[in-house]
Amino acid sequence: MEVFVVHRLINKLDRKIVEKACGHLDGAAAAFLPILGQGEAILVGADFPMPMPMQIIQPDYSPESNGPAYAESWKRKSASD
Repeated sequence: MEVFVVHRLINKLDRKIVEKACGHLDGAAAAFLPILGQGEAILVGADFPMPMPMQIIQPDYSPESNGPAYAESWKRKSASD
């Protein structure tokens, strides 16, 4: 089973890539991609007769997922040059 969870996409190139990957995404559904709000997505796949909108609920406790501090590393490197 192939299912895509598609979030808000504004960039036209990104939208075209998703449209090609999701053979079941029609023009009307693709038109919703730039206007999806925060936490909104659509499910697209062969098992869905039409794209299914969904609202993602924020967790009660946010995960601790701090990524690398690239900007800090770049600042230090450029200062030592």
